[in-house]
Amino acid sequence: MARGRPKGDESTCVLAVRVPIALREELDRYLDALATRIGLKASRNAIIRHALRRFLEAQQDEAWPAPPQGFREP
Repeated sequence: MARGRPKGDESTCVLAVRVPIALREELDRYLDALATRIGLKASRNAIIRHALRRFLEAQQDEAWPAPPQGFREP
């Protein structure tokens, strides 16, 4: 995956998201594994964009959106 701001005609915006430190560390371990096992360098942002896109695509098939597993409203 390319690093940095995505290139293309599509406009972008910045979303600030807080995640637990443990989740960030798990993401970093995944990125390290991608780099060492596959040789693919990817950023946190690139992986998060990819995961969000895949999640939303999967939700399009649902009649009613369901909250993700473990989701709690504030």
